[in-house]
Parts: sequence; C-alpha cells; structure tokens
Amino acid sequence: MKEKLYVFKREYPVPRQKAWELLADTEHLNRVSGLFPVDFSDPAFKDQKLFRYAHAKAMGIVPLKWREHPFEWVKEEVYSVERRYESGPIKLLLWEVAMQDSETPLADGTFGTIVTGTARFTPANILGHAAIPLAGLKSIKEIMKYLDKYLESNERSNYEVLPVKSAPSIDQERLKGLSAQLSMIHSQADQTAQLCHHLQSAGDDEILHMRPYVLADKWQFSRKEILELFLHAVKVGLLQQEWHLMCPNCRVSKSTVSSMKEIKDQVHCDLCGINYEMSFNQYIEMQFSVHPSVRKASDQTFCLTGPAKSPHVLAQRRIAPGEQVKMQYPPAEGSTRVRLLKHNAVMAQDISAESQTYRFDGERWSSPIASVKSSGGELAIFNQSSEEIIAVYETTDWNEQAVTAAEITSLQLYRDLFSSEVLSPDQQIGVQSMTVLFSDLKASTALYEKEGDAKAYYQVSEHFRYLKSHIKVHNGTVVKTIGDAVMAVFYREEDACSAAFDIQEGLDQFNRDQHMQLTIKLGLTTGPVIAVNANDLLDYFGKTVNLAARIQQKSKGNDVLMLNDDYERMNLDGYEFEVVREAAELAGTSSIHQLVRINSIMKRDRQTKEEVIS
Repeated sequence: MKEKLYVFKREYPVPRQKAWELLADTEHLNRVSGLFPVDFSDPAFKDQKLFRYAHAKAMGIVPLKWREHPFEWVKEEVYSVERRYESGPIKLLLWEVAMQDSETPLADGTFGTIVTGTARFTPANILGHAAIPLAGLKSIKEIMKYLDKYLESNERSNYEVLPVKSAPSIDQERLKGLSAQLSMIHSQADQTAQLCHHLQSAGDDEILHMRPYVLADKWQFSRKEILELFLHAVKVGLLQQEWHLMCPNCRVSKSTVSSMKEIKDQVHCDLCGINYEMSFNQYIEMQFSVHPSVRKASDQTFCLTGPAKSPHVLAQRRIAPGEQVKMQYPPAEGSTRVRLLKHNAVMAQDISAESQTYRFDGERWSSPIASVKSSGGELAIFNQSSEEIIAVYETTDWNEQAVTAAEITSLQLYRDLFSSEVLSPDQQIGVQSMTVLFSDLKASTALYEKEGDAKAYYQVSEHFRYLKSHIKVHNGTVVKTIGDAVMAVFYREEDACSAAFDIQEGLDQFNRDQHMQLTIKLGLTTGPVIAVNANDLLDYFGKTVNLAARIQQKSKGNDVLMLNDDYERMNLDGYEFEVVREAAELAGTSSIHQLVRINSIMKRDRQTKEEVIS
C-alpha cells in the first residue's frame, strides 16, 4: 500500500542543546507521550542487517512485532529510526527528528530551536490505512508536544523538572516516617527534602536506577553530600542500592545485582560481541532505586537504543553492504574515536586525512588508521563486507557522573554502613588505579614498655581514631589495622596526599590535646590493585599494596614518603613543605626507587593566619 508522509514543524524557546537533551531521551519521551511498553530481544542479524525484535501491544490489545534497527544520529542535529513490522496493521515506520537554530533570540542571547518531525508510514492492510491517522498520528503529535509539556512543568520550579505521565501511588505515611529518620542522620535538611520531593513527583524511570551525581548537579548540591544522603537513605530503607555491570564499549548495563557477592569477574555483551573482565574503576557502577515499600515504580522499557542511552556516542550511522557514505560527526572535546558495533574495529583515532575513503572488508580496515578533528567534519566510509555495519563516533572518556565501585568502596562511610558488602570468596576484581597509604607508630614497643599495656593501648586506639577521622574527611577508608599500623585506600591520589599532610600537620596539636608524644610514619603510592574477600572484609592486594608498605618503612616519622613519579603528578598547592629527594632500595624489590620525603608540612591558610597574628 502507498506510503503516508507526515511532517510536523514547531519552533520552541529553548536552545538546541537543551532541545536535543530532552527529545533524544526517547525512553522518557515515549513513556510520557503515551506509547506502549516494549519487550526487546538480544541483537540479531537477518537480511544482512543488525536489529532487535520488539514485541508490544498497541492500545493494550493489538499485538505488534517488528524489527527495530539501530538509531542513526548526529548529536544536536538529527536522529532517526527504522521499524519493519512483521505483525500488526503497519508494515514500515521511518521516524526522524531534526533540529536547527531559529532566528529568534532568547533572553540570554542564545537562539531557540526549530524542531521538524518526519514520519513515514507504510500500511500493511486496510486496518493499518485507517489506524495510522487514529493511533500512529496521535502518538507522533504527543511526541511533538513534549517540549510544551516541559516548558509548562518548569514555569514554577527551582530546578529542571521533566514531564510525567500521571501521578504516582506512594505510601505517604511510610515516606514521612523514613524521611524523618533520614533527617536525623543526614544534617542537610534541604537535601533530604529535595530527595523526598523527587521520589514523590518524578516519573518512574527517574526514580529507578538513579545516579546520585547526576541529581546532585541538577539540584546544585555537593556531589559528595548527595552520595552520602543516598547511602544513608539505603540504610533507613528509603532507597535500594544496585550494582550495574557496564559494557566498556557500549557502556550499557549488561547485568544488575543487589549485592557485591553476586558480581562475577567476567560479563558478556551481545551487542558488542565480547566477553570482558570486570574492573572496579569503570565497569562496575552503583545506582539507586526507590524502595518498593515506599513507591512501586514500573521498570518497563519504552525505548532501548535511543541516543540518550549512549550519551558518549556523538554520531551513529548505518552503512549497508556495498554502500559508500560520508559520515558526519559533530565537534567534541577530549579523546574520540570511530568504532564499529559488533566488530569493535577502531578506524579513526587522532591524524587527519579527510580526502581518503576508508574501506572495511568484514574483518579489518584496508586503509591506515586516521584521525578525526575536534571541530567536527565528515569521514568517507565504504562498506565492502557482506553485512551492514554500524559506525559510531564516540568519546573515550568514561562518564564522570558515574559512581564507580572503586570510588564508593574507598569511602569510609560506605565501609561503616555496609561492612558486609564484600565479593564472593572465589572472585578477584581488578582496580586499575587506587592510592594505598600505610601508617605506623614509631617506637610503639617502647611506648608499651614505658606506659604499660592499658595506657599504651588507649593511646594507640586514640591514634587510630585520629587517623580515621582525617582519612574519612579526605574521602578515603581504613581497610584494616595491622598491629599499630593502618592500611587505607583512596580513589583520588590528591585526597590521599592531603589526608597524609593533614595527619602530620595536625599531630602536634593532637599530642598536646591528648597529653601524648606519638610519632607517625606515613608512606603512599598509586597503582593497580586486586580487590578480594579476605575474612569477610573487602581487602586489596598486589604489587602497589606491597610497595606502599615498603615505602612507609623508609619513613623517619613526622614526614610523608612517596615515589617521585607520584609526587610530580600531583597538585599540592594548598601546603608549604620541605622536599628531600633520595634513592633507596625497598625490601622485596630488585630496583632502586626514587623517593620524595616531605617534611615540615604546613597548610598555607594556617600559615597566613599566624603571620597576621604576629
């Protein structure tokens, strides 16, 4: 039957960047626009094309089955999708949303956005011919109204609010009781109120699989404080925590578990066609969902592969067998590359040869690896293979709004609240980078002989408390104590160094307050470690851990020791100190190590205050 073409065009008073952010979130867009939930299969190949089978019921009664092909898009310019139906009244749907700047300036000097939606329907039968204007066209119109709903939702809000389909069902009494408990634990009442408001007013998809840093940025609160709020909310039963195992290529959650003991060291991604080993640094991420006793949220899927699902992909293009195309890609910051889905063959990553055509034969690129320009451009690609290929232009930097396992397990608050959260005894998960700090009390044996067991033990315990308080405030955690020594880890090496500096800088005052004369030795280094379950505690082992312990042994007390390479890499502008460089052999190692010994540590702000007083 003859194709039906519909074009919708509207101008909206929002910048193109914001229009893209909203309309490219096809999962939320379809949910709010009244479309039906969809069940998707794993990726499949048929007729030389990549797709997923999708099953749904239109209006809740008419069964539909179609092949959903990968979306194509260029960020902030256009996206489109092809759906070929195998059952139901429609044979083919091609949907495209294009954006361009309007000529109407907004109050802030930017320009509005002209949005053009184009729908091409091919009916499968007479029913489809009649149903398209009634059902299909109505759904498309609702999608085009989404920005109107957004503007209406944000007229009286202090922060951005997304439109929702309907008011949720909430156990208000339980919410009130748990929020009161949370307020007693978390001192920032405005943050607790904001979370509770969000759980009451946001759509189901917004209160499932929440990323606390995303919400912290949206609400304009400290990321650290919102993460702490979420952890406390889990403890009181307002939220649930979830570990998401992310594919390193498509960066989509491949599996979700509620406990660390369920994490396996290897996961398979059907879309990318790879098995990959887990890493605490990137591939294991913590997210949060509302507790079902407070609000029952529908975790249904309305769109699986829209642009917002892969925000690191700035452009994606389908290329048929034997087809040669010019793939557009937008401007980008940082490192980028062009890669093929399934094949995972990297074609372009940093040099410029725009006039050359890059050919893919099904296994490899026949042309040398090229580069792409940060200012945007186009690449000529020739698919010489026997199957469709999907070229993606993507950033290589990991999502900085993700709360990784490496970061959250290095927080003292997490260890205090969830001490039983450990890996299965048979699992070992790599951490690409962690800063390990060791401490020890100088002359602790003499301390016991001089003070006696009871008094010496009290001093050692107070010293542990002192260390832990500094480690915690600098976003680290105490992994374990070994005699009079402490092993701590930090996600960021500057945090570890600041903690070590503050420990030594404040030790004189601590000794005066406690009437003690303790001397602390400190050593640290950064590198890869292995996370394991050791006696039902999350522990770390490996060369970096051993090296940090050996560095600490070279400490004389009242100083901080580290490798010269670590020192040169860090920004330590907040302190005044003396630096002594030395070469030393470390027990258990065969090479000479270049060490930096830092003495006479003083915070710059404290020094300034003392100068003013004098």
